Amino acid sequence: MLPLLVAAAAPLAELAGEEVARLIAGDDPANARTGAAVAQALVTAAGTVTGFPVAKPEDIAPLAASIAADPAALAEFRKAVADRMLSLLALDNGDRANARGQTVDLAKAGSRIAWGAPLVSFVVLVTFGVVLYRVLSVPAGQADPNASLMLGALTTMATAVVSYWVGSSAGSAAKDKLLRGK
Repeated sequence: MLPLLVAAAAPLAELAGEEVARLIAGDDPANARTGAAVAQALVTAAGTVTGFPVAKPEDIAPLAASIAADPAALAEFRKAVADRMLSLLALDNGDRANARGQTVDLAKAGSRIAWGAPLVSFVVLVTFGVVLYRVLSVPAGQADPNASLMLGALTTMATAVVSYWVGSSAGSAAKDKLLRGK
């Protein structure tokens, strides 16, 4: 149901603005749930503005058309979307902060579990470096396709490691831009 909802909510995303349309399109593969959460926020906001809650994905297009036809409804819709996006951003930031905070709390308590995230991060990044070196040091015609596949998977894992420790991504940058109103 969620992929159908995301696809059906595209007209609402276009009404909400370019940044929201990019978020729902899922151009941030590291955070696949963002598109679904944004789609749900758009649908909820549309139902609130029009007074007609969405029962099925096919109900979204007529709601989008009625919102687009009324400038006051469009302004109210954009405000409702911004409010919902602020809530989503607060939840997302809180979740990320809690994950890092848990590691800090475990370290302060002297728990060996505190070494879990740093150890996994270290293993992923070292393995990524070794496989990257192997792929780049092999002559062009003798490349191992399995090593290339492994490098692709490790690239995703390395991105997740950096996102965990640094806490930033293209999706969060787009959300920040949306929230600033630019």
